[in-house]
Amino acid sequence: EQNSRFTLEIENQTLTAVRSGNTKLFTQTIQLLQDEYGEQECYEETRKLLNKSLGDQKLSYLHFAAQGGHSGLIGKLLELGCDPSVKDKAGRVPYSLAKDKETRAAFIKSRSLHPDKYDWKKALVPEPLSQEELQQKENKEKEKKKAKQQMRKEKLKLQKEEQKQKKEEAEEKARYLALSDREKRALAAERRILAASSGENTVAKTVVLNRCFLCGQDITGKVPFTYNDNNFCSIACVKKHRTSN
Repeated sequence: EQNSRFTLEIENQTLTAVRSGNTKLFTQTIQLLQDEYGEQECYEETRKLLNKSLGDQKLSYLHFAAQGGHSGLIGKLLELGCDPSVKDKAGRVPYSLAKDKETRAAFIKSRSLHPDKYDWKKALVPEPLSQEELQQKENKEKEKKKAKQQMRKEKLKLQKEEQKQKKEEAEEKARYLALSDREKRALAAERRILAASSGENTVAKTVVLNRCFLCGQDITGKVPFTYNDNNFCSIACVKKHRTSN
């Protein structure tokens, strides 16, 4: 009876440790087994404990660790004899329940360390990459990272250029609005002459050829609203100009 109580306590403590990812508690629990049994008997008892099917779904401790993404425990469980090819009630091996890339990597690392310990094919754990394949993968990841950095730089450069253009446009607009009506008309006449002599398409790329007489909005290339030989961007600006004059 005392032995049954000890076994139940060990099982509950192990399950708590594995489900919560508590490596320290798991190590302490295994130590209790080692203190209770001799070396050979402890190994057999540990294997028996770790390969026990739990609950209605018949999950092993390795299933729980994989499902929870506790990669730090997976290596320990496999080292102590927890069979990765044991299936649950639904026919799933622990690797198929791995939560993330890091968890899957823990299984693959264990396969590389203990290639002959388990039936890894049955456990669906892929073969570890060769040194050459690892180097190729690392180079590929470096190239991707470099490409992303370059894209970020180009995006930042475009943003800065757009901000610069907006700032220059706002400053130009403010200077235009500060002109008198006479100066605005003179500037408009000067730009019409410039467009006629240099070709409108060429000049329009660098110079604002036409602005709303009232608000200063760039209306180059648009059909303006004209009143008293002055160009406006909208009827509202025409009305406002007429009211103010």
